[in-house]
Amino acid sequence: MISIGIDIGGTAIKGVLTDSDRGELARTQRPTLAAESRDATITQLHACIEELSAQSPMQVLAGIGLGVPGAIDHAQGLVLHPPNLPDWDAVPLVDILARRWSVTVRLENDANCAALGERHYGAGKAHDHFVALTLGTGVGGGIIVNGRIYHGQRGFAGEFGHITLDPDGPVCNCGNRGCIEAYLGMQYLMREAIAVLRKDTGSVLHIPATEDADHLTPKDLSEAAMRGDQSCKNILHRAGLRLGIVIASVANLLDITTFIIGGGIAGAGAPLFRGIEESARTRVLKVHRDSLTILPAELGNDAGMLGAASLLR
Repeated sequence: MISIGIDIGGTAIKGVLTDSDRGELARTQRPTLAAESRDATITQLHACIEELSAQSPMQVLAGIGLGVPGAIDHAQGLVLHPPNLPDWDAVPLVDILARRWSVTVRLENDANCAALGERHYGAGKAHDHFVALTLGTGVGGGIIVNGRIYHGQRGFAGEFGHITLDPDGPVCNCGNRGCIEAYLGMQYLMREAIAVLRKDTGSVLHIPATEDADHLTPKDLSEAAMRGDQSCKNILHRAGLRLGIVIASVANLLDITTFIIGGGIAGAGAPLFRGIEESARTRVLKVHRDSLTILPAELGNDAGMLGAASLLR
């Protein structure tokens, strides 16, 4: 079965042509042009599909799977107010593509697609039940139950970034206070880290944090931590402790004990994962403790498009 998977991001549209037996056949990437217009982005989307279709073997294309940030109305095939696509409101993307390409089109939230990608191609291949968390600009999540995406009552399940840690905590982009995203979203994590590093004259990142803070990333924190920088170790460990609280709560609620952690911040490495393990294992119910499994994601930035292609299975 040949299918196309598309991951529509704020800066790039990534596409892959896959065969259910042979895996990846071809891939492409084009700029999203989100700042120009909705039509400009859709034109880029069509161009990606056309390029991939031209490379398909002489078999019928099963369909097109799409991963898009933001909320999805599955019943009507609408993309609702995606945060990184400012000219989009309620876009009937399924109808637009189905009319143009005359194939089945499936639409899904990008975090759910990433979870499905890990299920079929990555760290989740051996697991029928798991939660995938993506730590990047925000904190996204996807729930896999019996090998399939769990959507919830209205299709919006998996918003782990907006679980509250502290009702008096920092303001989150969603308008609430103390969400886990307000601690672990990229800008929030680095803002807190920079404040710490500017005070620590002994840190290897003290000067960059003081003079060039805009270019610091979680990877810099990780590399400094590996070189023994205690402030960076503490920052990443504290981030892991916070995420571990959420993981334990989700495990206790859902009776799912496998968690796959991906996204740019997950690249912070050992100090982050040690904090996650320490906190989650301390807080999870004893009945779950032995089965609690926390794994790094394997697919990186490919998870979304591979998961989108898997929507046709």
